[in-house]
Amino acid sequence: MYSFDCINSIATQSPVLDRIAIFTAHDLNTVFICFLLFLLIYKWKIYNYLFAKTLLIVLLSLILSDLAEIFYHHPRPFEIGLGHQLIGHGPSSSFPSHDTYLAIIAFSYWLAGFKKIGIFGIFAGIVVGLSRIYVGVHFPFDIIGSFMIGSMLVLSVNYIENELTVRIRKITSTSAYDV
Repeated sequence: MYSFDCINSIATQSPVLDRIAIFTAHDLNTVFICFLLFLLIYKWKIYNYLFAKTLLIVLLSLILSDLAEIFYHHPRPFEIGLGHQLIGHGPSSSFPSHDTYLAIIAFSYWLAGFKKIGIFGIFAGIVVGLSRIYVGVHFPFDIIGSFMIGSMLVLSVNYIENELTVRIRKITSTSAYDV
């Protein structure tokens, strides 16, 4: 609660800061995803596989989030009368935060070797997470939990992909000698 209060207590004190936080909470994800779509179109051969893998990871994380919401409902700060709420939001479960998937996407790109895109995206994901706390719709635990779930998913999918690649290579190399 202390960390939520430290971040959210500043809300409503500066209209400029409030507008910046509302923009980042609502629109920064869209800007980053549009940038990635532009890269996908512009350099299809480089980004198509990574984009498909990242899309799979995001879909898996959405499924896990829905399952988490079924088994663990955590109210949002405004539902229990805490803090300042600067944006409208329905009374759905606060944990995990769907809005920090930007960091999951960025982490995928970073691990795949696209360091600049990954670092920028992780930074943007942190900014989005902090702004979601600032505008009063998430607790820090929600954001940290989403980062952890997303990171575990990215690492798991990368591990499974590597294992499948090794096994497929063994099968195909063995098959080549059989002919």
